[in-house]
Amino acid sequence: MKYIMFFIVFISVFSSCANPQKKALDKVLALESKLKLAQDAGANKDLALEVVAAYSDFLLAYPDIESKPELLFKSGEVLKGLGENLLAANSFYKVHHGFPNSKLAPLALFYQAYCFESIEQRLTAKNTYQEFIDRYPNHPYKVQAEGMIKLLQYSDKELIKQFKN
Repeated sequence: MKYIMFFIVFISVFSSCANPQKKALDKVLALESKLKLAQDAGANKDLALEVVAAYSDFLLAYPDIESKPELLFKSGEVLKGLGENLLAANSFYKVHHGFPNSKLAPLALFYQAYCFESIEQRLTAKNTYQEFIDRYPNHPYKVQAEGMIKLLQYSDKELIKQFKN
């Protein structure tokens, strides 16, 4: 009887610890779903910022959660959609640097390079694309990264001139 009571108390304590985390994650996912239904972060800036804040708050409260790379990546995507490319690059960096074995690490590194390109950090973008190629030589985006490196050597005026020819 004593063991049964101990087991019941243990289960009660364990489930009460898991509930706040699950409730918090459900809240984040519900906000995320609202944003997905809206389909355009830029046109729904307030909701998108609320989602980013929810990701951030959740990760501060539960820094060791298993889904951390996915939440960081999603945050980067929303920030990129808002045109907050430097903040997005930081989120993508946290994914590929902190979770190099994550299935999202290659894409996070590629997106980080894209974000640098978007804020006119051409050399940083070029170096990041090259890092992507070096780290993931068999990735389907390798050819695209190589093409981006070639384009980054030209100024906007030179690119326009080449497209006209």
